Amino acid sequence: MSTTQLDSKSYGQYNAKAYSAGSPTSPLAPTIIARRDPGEQDVRLEILFCGICHSDLHQVRNEWSVMPTVYPCIPGHEIIGRVTHVGSAVTKFKPGDIAAVGCLVDSDGSCPECHAGLE
Repeated sequence: MSTTQLDSKSYGQYNAKAYSAGSPTSPLAPTIIARRDPGEQDVRLEILFCGICHSDLHQVRNEWSVMPTVYPCIPGHEIIGRVTHVGSAVTKFKPGDIAAVGCLVDSDGSCPECHAGLE
């Protein structure tokens, strides 16, 4: 099975495995992506499970005209993983913890939902 190498000029500290689609009609294929090392507020996960739902399929197939797909596209946004590294400012997680990642990440904490504890 061949893999596609995704190049990223702003990353490159370590490689991660993923599955990507190269076009709206291509199947998902093994891919290696370059990732930056975690920053002081970041958590690195070993992904154990990742869901692919209808929204991922629409994105892969470039069916949303308001949000054109950039290829290669790596679908999946409902993730369960094991914490492997935490940044120096992280207080809620430690290596070995199991964590979930929803479809919305990296908020700035300023919206009403965040203030209500719903982020």
